This record gives sequence, structure tokens and C-alpha cells, in this order.
Amino acid sequence: MSDSVLELGTKKQRRTLDKVGGVSTVVGAGATFTGFFKGTENYVIYGRIEGDGDLEGTVVLEEGGLWRGNITALNVIIAGEIHGDVVGHKKVELAATAKIFGSISGPTVAIAEGAVIEGAIKMTS
Repeated sequence: MSDSVLELGTKKQRRTLDKVGGVSTVVGAGATFTGFFKGTENYVIYGRIEGDGDLEGTVVLEEGGLWRGNITALNVIIAGEIHGDVVGHKKVELAATAKIFGSISGPTVAIAEGAVIEGAIKMTS
């Protein structure tokens, strides 16, 4: 699974992902997590999350991943689908396959051509 994360980082030139020191938790493609998701490490989500997340590290929602709830993290990298608001304290990156149904906010927001956003974008300081 981590090969696709590295491929996303090198193939798409995602500098934030390249700087991630390591992934502590992976939610697999067939897995569903329900509840409040809180932590201090870096996370890669291939499966489904149902609930809000408050993460101090970087969260990567891979293509095919689904998150129903709000996400707050240091960096948020999205290639999957989110139904909720996204807050990146440092950066939010949307891949071409990203679908966001909610607002996005952060000091830096990078959006690839093809990403779908149905909501507001707020640049913060």
C-alpha cells in the first residue's frame, strides 16, 4: 500500500507528501472506521472514515478513500472523496481525483486540474 503513497508523492510532485517522515497508521481499502479520529502521527486512508478527525500530523486520503465528517490536520492531502469540511493548519492539497463536498480552509491550498469542490475555499493566515 505504501508504494502508491510514494508514487503519488513522486509522480505528482506533492512536496508536502515527500516531506512526511513516515506513516504510523493505514486504514485499508476494505476497512471502515466509525467515530472520532484523533492522533499525533501521519495517516493514510484507503478505506472509509465515518466521523470527524482532529490530527496533528499529515492525513492522506487516497483515491477510492471516503471520509464522511470534518477533517482538521497539519496537512491534508486528498485524492479521494470527502463529505465535510477540511482544515489544514499548514496546507491542503487536492489531487485531480479529489471530490470535496464541504468547505476548505488553510494558509496554502493547492488544487490540481480536475478536482471537484462543492463548497467554499478560505485562505487563512
